[in-house]
Amino acid sequence: MEAKEGKKGRLLLGSQLDAKDELEERLERCVGIVQALTNGLSEREANDALTANVCKGQQQHEEVCLGLFSLLLTEPAQAQRCYRDLTLLSRDGMSIILLKINQILMEKFLKLQDTPRTQLVWLVKELVKSGVVGADGVLMTLLKQIAGGDISSKNLWLSENVLEILLDQKEFVLKNGMLIAMSVYTYLRLIVDHGAPNLLILRQKEVDYCISMLRDKVRRERGRKREGGGRERERGREEM
Repeated sequence: MEAKEGKKGRLLLGSQLDAKDELEERLERCVGIVQALTNGLSEREANDALTANVCKGQQQHEEVCLGLFSLLLTEPAQAQRCYRDLTLLSRDGMSIILLKINQILMEKFLKLQDTPRTQLVWLVKELVKSGVVGADGVLMTLLKQIAGGDISSKNLWLSENVLEILLDQKEFVLKNGMLIAMSVYTYLRLIVDHGAPNLLILRQKEVDYCISMLRDKVRRERGRKREGGGRERERGREEM
């Protein structure tokens, strides 16, 4: 029996002889739905059409959100608009998007093509900047994709870009003890790998980040204890 060639997708690496990935197929179908709804329309008309469609039911909501998500990953020029539309159209606090990001990170990250890989990291950064509930979870899942002992260009790129998110969104990080612990543990481990002369700038950033996080965490804990002690003393005076 002759093997049937599949159409190569834009999300995952693979040959035309590989069986099509189910998630990639679903995302491509959702892209088709979004494009069918918006082709030939102005930006405002397209937004109205998508809004009307997501209001029809849960299935339509998921299809539009996943279509925009897939376009964001594969079409960098449309990323800003797609993200804006997602924030306006999502009726579940981005839950379906967070779910698919985690699925891709845990199951398919190593198979991602370069553009979707870059866009996925960008999307995590935007979710963190927007303070989306659950963004800390996908950021921790992204941290887990940085491999120890691997100084390949892709792994170095990932470690540097995730570090930039952590540095840029320091206040967000400091609100989550688990994220602090995981990020510091990850970069303490990576510091050992990044001793080559060409990696010293990255290594110093990692060292500075870990020191800064530990100092700020200790400072904040001391501040909380002082506040708590002050309240207890004030309560004691009132009772006297």
